[in-house]
Amino acid sequence: MTKIEHLLKFIRFLLFVPLITTLSKQSHADYLQGCDDPEYLEYIDQRFTYLDSRNRRLLNDTLQDYQLSLSNHSNPYKVLNVLSRHIKYSAQFEPIEIAEFKIERAFDVANKMSIEQQIAGDVYDGFSSENHSVDIARAWIAYRKGDLKKAFNALHNSINDIDSAFLSAFGPDFDLVRQLYNDGYVEPVVAYIKKTELFWIGKRPNTLRSAWLNMIKAGCKIQFDSIDTIKAKQLGLTVIDVQKALGFD
Repeated sequence: MTKIEHLLKFIRFLLFVPLITTLSKQSHADYLQGCDDPEYLEYIDQRFTYLDSRNRRLLNDTLQDYQLSLSNHSNPYKVLNVLSRHIKYSAQFEPIEIAEFKIERAFDVANKMSIEQQIAGDVYDGFSSENHSVDIARAWIAYRKGDLKKAFNALHNSINDIDSAFLSAFGPDFDLVRQLYNDGYVEPVVAYIKKTELFWIGKRPNTLRSAWLNMIKAGCKIQFDSIDTIKAKQLGLTVIDVQKALGFD
C-alpha cells in the first residue's frame, strides 16, 4: 500500500470516529430524544409529584416528632433539633406567619439552653444542621414573598461554614434548589451546587455534582436526587470532568 493510500485510509478513519461516537452515545441512551423525550418528561413530572407528596408527609411527621419531644420533656438540644427539621417544611407549605412564628420559637429554645448544653451542641455539630435548616426556611419564606435577592442570600448562607458530620455525609437540602431550577433560576442553583464542594466531599457527591452540572448544561429537568446519576446516563449525557465543571482546574 502506497503512502497516499495509507493517508486516505487514515483520513477515512478520522471521519468515521465521530459517527462511531455518536452512534455509541445513542445506543446507550434510553431516552432517544434526550431531555425533551416525552417519556423522560412524564417520568420527571411523576417524580415532582412524589417529592411534593413526600415533603407534605414530612411536614406532619416532623411536627409530631416536635410535639412528642415537648410532651416527653426532652432536653432543649433535642427539641431544637427536631424543631429545626420541621420548620423547613413549615416554611414550604404552611402560612408564612406560622412558619415565621416557628422560626422564632427555635431561637427561643436555643436561648433557653444552658451553657453546658450549648457547649455540648457546639462540640457535636456546631449547630450547623440547625442553622442550615433555619436558613433554608428563611429562603423559602423570602421566595414565597417574592424577595428573590433575600431568598438567594439565605440559600447560600445556609451552607456557609458548615461543620456538620450529617451534612458532610449526606449533603445539604435541595428541595428549594429543585423549585428554583424548575422556575428558571439557574445561576443561583449552579452557584449553590459548586459551593457544596467545600464540605460535601467524596465520590458520591462528586458524581452527583457532575451529573447535575451536565444536565443543567443540556437544559434537562432535574429532580436533584441521587437517582440523577443514573438518569444522566439514560439521557445519553457523557460524564464531565468534575474539577473542570467546578472551575478548579
